[in-house]
Amino acid sequence: MSITVQLAHFSDCHSHFDGAPMRFSPVGESEWRTQCGGYARILSRLKALRQQAAAAGQTCLFLHGGDTFQGSLYFNRFKGRANADLLRLLAPDAMVIGNHEFDLGNGPLVEFLRQLDFPVLAANLDSSQEPGDIPLRLKGLPKLHDANRPWHLRVIGGVPFALLGITLPQMAAIANPDAHTHFLGIEETLTRALGEIRAQGIRHIILLSHLGLEQDKKLAACFPELSLIIGGHTHSQLGDLAPLGLASEGSYPLMVEGVAILHAAHSALCLGVCELEFNEFGRIRHSLGQLEWLPWQPWPFDSSPPAGLTFCEPDPEIEQILAKRYRPELETMSQRVVTRLAGPLHHQRLPDADYPAGSQVAPLVAGAMLAAAREQVGQVDFALHNAGGVRCSLEPGPLSEADIAGRLLPFAIPLTLYRVHGHELAEALEGAIDNATNNGVIGNGNGSFPYTAGVRFSYRAENPKGSRITRLEWEPGPGEWQPVEPDAIYRGVSSAYTASGKEGYTALARTLTQHNQELGITLADAFIRWARHLPSLTTLPALVEYQGG
Repeated sequence: MSITVQLAHFSDCHSHFDGAPMRFSPVGESEWRTQCGGYARILSRLKALRQQAAAAGQTCLFLHGGDTFQGSLYFNRFKGRANADLLRLLAPDAMVIGNHEFDLGNGPLVEFLRQLDFPVLAANLDSSQEPGDIPLRLKGLPKLHDANRPWHLRVIGGVPFALLGITLPQMAAIANPDAHTHFLGIEETLTRALGEIRAQGIRHIILLSHLGLEQDKKLAACFPELSLIIGGHTHSQLGDLAPLGLASEGSYPLMVEGVAILHAAHSALCLGVCELEFNEFGRIRHSLGQLEWLPWQPWPFDSSPPAGLTFCEPDPEIEQILAKRYRPELETMSQRVVTRLAGPLHHQRLPDADYPAGSQVAPLVAGAMLAAAREQVGQVDFALHNAGGVRCSLEPGPLSEADIAGRLLPFAIPLTLYRVHGHELAEALEGAIDNATNNGVIGNGNGSFPYTAGVRFSYRAENPKGSRITRLEWEPGPGEWQPVEPDAIYRGVSSAYTASGKEGYTALARTLTQHNQELGITLADAFIRWARHLPSLTTLPALVEYQGG
């Protein structure tokens, strides 16, 4: 028999509980800027959808595509606590673990998962090698469906549905899971799990995937027994978004080999809403839905609002929790001005013709890291930071603690000291740039491009691998530059993410790792301490000389 399910979904919220600013360019109207989304409006919309489904004798499923951690001042200050509080109110029927859930290691993720009362899915997460004596264990968490128990059964209207999750197998390269936590291959995991599911006669199979849209298309083609994929990771937008002046990556749902794929942007800006009719074999026979953006302001034009805009009041319970538990500290930070900018400072990840030294902001972040490390432990030779850890340009005017911890450096990752040979530092710089520019390797994205303090370097893309860093110098005293000696040992500071060798920085993690020392302060903390003593922020002399291929 056929069954109709009302589905709602989102992903990649990154602790944006208040949503984020949006720019719409409606057809026939001028640009419209408004705050959009947020958990309070999402819950109001969910309550309405759940009531509609109940009145029609249907079930409303709400599914989460992962990456609830990181990205906002809420997470910087409260870590997983606020996420757990608010997600319990939204009450997802299931969530897949995203890569940012592992940014701070296993401990904060375990503390977060312990507070949840809904299934969390990651069928390729293997915690079987986890030591039995660690206090915060992934293994055996009652709501976690990992490799040991890879799927969750949900019966809807008498029909069994299997809910299955898959996350990025290269987690160790882009996040910070504990060393004993492993991630199995996608195809082997799905082949095994889908075999078990179908052996039990279940034909309605929903995959929650934190792999990205292109990978989801490949999975749909490879595993046509899937009914539906709820995706995340790439912040993709689907559907007819032209009336709103927004870009789209395909239809909603996007159908591949009879498998429906649904994505819903990022930052809690919108909610994917879709009514799906499944036949007895788990195939989707009919679908009707769209992304629903949730503006805070009323429609400002005389015309009728286009489809895709849903206006609703924020849910009072979530508003009260945010107002009483979390916003007061954030508002205090907004009022604490750290420094000022006389003019704009531009951030971009890679150098280009307009900005041959790349970002104007990232070198300041590296300088703050170096100053904070020296203040805490004394002699530190250099700081090295990846471009992707800096999240925005800076505009003229006051710069508050909230601006720094909430927008500029929202990833709450601690600083780490390490020791490295000179030739390994050169190798790390080359590997990071190769990764960022896909120079002879398939990189993880341009966020790995390095910016420094206390070290300056030149990179030549056309040189053979291993000889692309043509000049590497360090600064033992102000303005005193000396060549970095290949066999000498230097003391550096980076984020724990970079220091662990992610995204091309492999050489940093290869030797002397027994000397690593976590400083107990985050990037934002370091920048606030450093900038507070400066009357204004201005550009620094370029330390990067980059010649692309």
